[in-house]
Amino acid sequence: MVANKNKSIVDVAVGIMLTWLVWVLIGVGTISSAFAQKVKVACVGNSVTYGYGIENREEFSYPAQLQKMLGADYEVGNFGYSGATMLKNGHKPYWEKEVFEASKAFDPDIVVIHLGLNDQGNNNWPEHKEEFVGDYLEMIGQYRALPSQPKVFICRMTPTFSGHHWFEEGMRENFIEIQAKIEAVAAAAAGVGLIDLHDPLYRYPEYFPDQLHPTRKGAAVIAQKVYSAITGDHGELKVSKLYGEQMVLQRHEPIRISGTASPDDMVTVAFNGSKGSATPQPNGTWEVVFPAMEAGGPYTLSISSEHSEAIVFKEVYVGEVWLASGQSNMDFKMHQMASAETVLRDSINDQVFVHSMDPKVLKSGVFSKEDLALCNAADYFEYSGWTNNAPEVLKNFSAVAYAYAYNLQKELQVPVGVICNAVGGAPTQAFISRERMETAHETISMLNDSWMNPLTDSWVAQRKSENFNGDKYLKNRHPYDPTFLFDAGVYPLTGYNFKGVIWYQGESNAEHTELHSRLFRMLLDDWRSHFNDPEMPWYFVQLSSIERPHWGTFRDSQRKLAALSHSGMAVSSDVGHPTDVHPKQKWIVGSRLARVVLANTYNFTMEFSGPLFDFVNVIGDRLEVHFTHANGLSTTDGQPVKDIYIAGSDKVFVEAEASIKNNTLILKADGIEHPRYVRYGYSSFTHGNLTNDSGLPASTFSNE
Repeated sequence: MVANKNKSIVDVAVGIMLTWLVWVLIGVGTISSAFAQKVKVACVGNSVTYGYGIENREEFSYPAQLQKMLGADYEVGNFGYSGATMLKNGHKPYWEKEVFEASKAFDPDIVVIHLGLNDQGNNNWPEHKEEFVGDYLEMIGQYRALPSQPKVFICRMTPTFSGHHWFEEGMRENFIEIQAKIEAVAAAAAGVGLIDLHDPLYRYPEYFPDQLHPTRKGAAVIAQKVYSAITGDHGELKVSKLYGEQMVLQRHEPIRISGTASPDDMVTVAFNGSKGSATPQPNGTWEVVFPAMEAGGPYTLSISSEHSEAIVFKEVYVGEVWLASGQSNMDFKMHQMASAETVLRDSINDQVFVHSMDPKVLKSGVFSKEDLALCNAADYFEYSGWTNNAPEVLKNFSAVAYAYAYNLQKELQVPVGVICNAVGGAPTQAFISRERMETAHETISMLNDSWMNPLTDSWVAQRKSENFNGDKYLKNRHPYDPTFLFDAGVYPLTGYNFKGVIWYQGESNAEHTELHSRLFRMLLDDWRSHFNDPEMPWYFVQLSSIERPHWGTFRDSQRKLAALSHSGMAVSSDVGHPTDVHPKQKWIVGSRLARVVLANTYNFTMEFSGPLFDFVNVIGDRLEVHFTHANGLSTTDGQPVKDIYIAGSDKVFVEAEASIKNNTLILKADGIEHPRYVRYGYSSFTHGNLTNDSGLPASTFSNE
C-alpha cells in the first residue's frame, strides 16, 4: 500500500513537470515567433522605383505592391531617388544620395537594383558610358560586402517610349547601349539575378502617360516580375493559348514545345515517340525541342512536371501551318461568301484545321468602359481553339484562308493548319512592332500622334474618334493605333512555327500609296525578324475593284511589292464590286493564293499568274508591251482589250487601240505620235479583261 502511494506521488510529479515543460516550449515558441527576423528587400533605383507620378505612391509604387505580394514574412524598403544615375559621373549619382547609405544600413537580405534610365541622357552617356559597367559592378560589390551578404538582382530597364522629347536626339541609341551593358554586368557578376522589366511593359505604352514613368498598373507588372524572381514562383505549368486539341505543328522544322513554370519544376514533354525534359529558366520559361518530323498524326502531346497537373492533348498533327492576317476582306466569314451554303456542306476538309483569333471589341459607335478595358495587348483577342469540323467556328472563319488551306491540302495531302488574326478596318501600321516603328521619324510621328494624324487614312482616324467619343485625351489605345495589333495578336504567336503568311489588307491605307509601300516593306522585315525567319514566305492579295479614289494607283504599287523576295501576289480586280468593299467571291481569291504558293513555295509545276508586265519597247508611234506569263495572251471575253491607255512625255493619257501579236500587246492612239507611257486597269473599278491561257487576270500595271 505504501508502494502504491509513492508511485502515485511520482506520477503526479512527472505530470506537473511535463505540463510545465509544454508551457515553457509554447512560451519559447511564442517568443521566437514574435522576434523572428523578416526577410528584408531593398528596392534601389530612380523615380520609377520611388513611384513618381503615381497617386498614393506609398500604397501603389512597385515596392509597396511588392510588399503586399510577399506578405508579412518580408519587409520591403523603397530606396528610390528621382533622377538618380548609376554613373558616378552622372548628373545626379545615386552614390551621393542619402538613400544609398540608408539602403545599406537597412541590412538587406535581398537587393533589387533598377538604375540606368537617367544615364541615357546626352548630358551623361556619350562622355561617361565606358564607366557604366565598372560603376555597376562596384555597387553590386558594396551590397554584397554587407554583413547580411544579400542576394542581388539587377533589372533590364523599363521602357522609354518614343514620345519622350529626347528620344530622337540620342536617347534611343543610348537606351539600347545601356540595356546591353546591363546584360554584360549580369554576365560578369556571378550569381546576380537578371530581371527583365522591359519586355513585359513594352507592349503596354498606355501604362506610361509621360513616356517614362509607369502608372500603378505598370508598377504592378514590375512588382509581379520582382516577386517571381525573389520567390521563384512563376505559377503552375502553362503553355500558349494556341495549344489545344487538333493543333497542327509545322513539319520539316524542329518541333518546339514551350511554356512557363517555376524554376524548381522540371518539365517533361512526350510527343510522337520522342521525349525530352527542360528545367525552367530563372524567369520561368522553358522549351523542349524535338527533331523535325514528317507529316502525320494524330499524336498525343503530353506535358508534365513535378509539381503541376499534366497537360495532355490527345489529337495533335504535324503538317503545314500558315498564318492568315490583314483586315476585313481576310476576316470575311465563310457564311458570308458566295455559295456559302454549298461550300459549308460539300467542301469541308477534315484535314484542314483552323484556329481563329477574334477581336472582342470592334464596332461603330462609342466604346463603353467595358469595351475600353479590353483594348490592351493581353485581353483584345478571343482564341477559338483548333477544329476541323465545329460548325460555329468554321462558318465564322476566314473564307479566303479556308479556301486557301483547302486547296493547299488537296495538293499536298498532309494536314494543314491555319490561324487567322485579321481585324476589320485595321491599317498596316497597327500590325508593325514598336521596335520597328521607332526606327524612323515618319513612323515615330504616327506613333506619337495617332489622333487625326494626316498620315492616317481618314476613315481610320474618324472611326477612332467615333469610338472614343471625340475625346483625344483618352489614354486608352485604339485597336487601329500603330503597333496595337502586333502587340495583341502577332507577338504572342512568335514562338509558334509557321510555314508562311497570307495577307489581305490595304483598304485602310489606300489614301497614302507611297507611305503604304514603305510600311509594307517594314511589315515584312519586321515579322520575318520576330519569327526568326528572314526568308519567311509572304503572299498577299491585291486589292479588288471599287469606285474609290486611288485604287488603280494602289493596285499598281502592290504589283511592284510582289517583286520582294519570297513574296507573291494574287490578283482579285476581276471579282470586285463597284460599291461593296467586301466582294463575295472569296473562294476564287483563296484558290488563286493557293496556286501562287504551290508554285513558288512548294515547287508545283502550274501556271499561277495572269500576264505580268515586264517591259515596253517604243517603236515609232506604237508601244510594244511585253509580259511574263504571256502564253496564250488574250482577253477573257474575246473582246478588244479594255481599260488600256497610253501617253506621250506629257503624261496626258488617252484610250489606246490594242492588238495582240505573238503574246505581245501592240498599242497606238490617234494624236500621239511619240508614245512613252502605258496604263492598264487603272480605273478604280476596272473592266480590264487581259488574260493568258490559264484564265488568270492580268494585274493593273504602268511603266511610269
